Amino acid sequence: MNRRLTVAVAATAALGIGAAGVATPAGAAAKKNQIRILGHSVFKAGYFARDDQRFSPLKASVKSGALVTVKNKSKTKDPHTLSFVQKKFLPTDFDPAAAGPLFGLHQLSDEEGVMPIFKIDNGAPAADQAAPLQVDTLGTADAAGDSELIGPGQRSTRFQVTAESGSRLYYFCIFHPWMQGKIKVK
Repeated sequence: MNRRLTVAVAATAALGIGAAGVATPAGAAAKKNQIRILGHSVFKAGYFARDDQRFSPLKASVKSGALVTVKNKSKTKDPHTLSFVQKKFLPTDFDPAAAGPLFGLHQLSDEEGVMPIFKIDNGAPAADQAAPLQVDTLGTADAAGDSELIGPGQRSTRFQVTAESGSRLYYFCIFHPWMQGKIKVK
């Protein structure tokens, strides 16, 4: 009898079925209030370029007032942003206009000595660049929303969701426009 119980427990775990009977993908233990940047890029001159960097999970639920940790687990040292916009302004192609005014506000430049602005709050540089970004403003084609720059090789950052319960926060990376996600505010 004990052997049967052990086999049943092992089979259940292998199938990824939790105690409540809900199936979950193996190894997909999502961490509460965490967004991960995953993936890598491959470049073969004369052949192809492939970049599968992405936000995970694609959809998250977070309580208003909660802190969210962003972990950069990507295999590249690329910069990224979490740029919050209205859903209709999420990019659908590689058009740089999708970034709207964010490139200028983040002060992204190749000029020597120009330091980028890491946090854009309510369409302007955040007063306290060291404090977690307060996320409640969505950008449009003409006005920047909240945005945070994750520098090359930076492994983590945090932001606070201050949007009202019931809000939907859509975000993307201005450097990798296919990297998109959504937060449902509880």
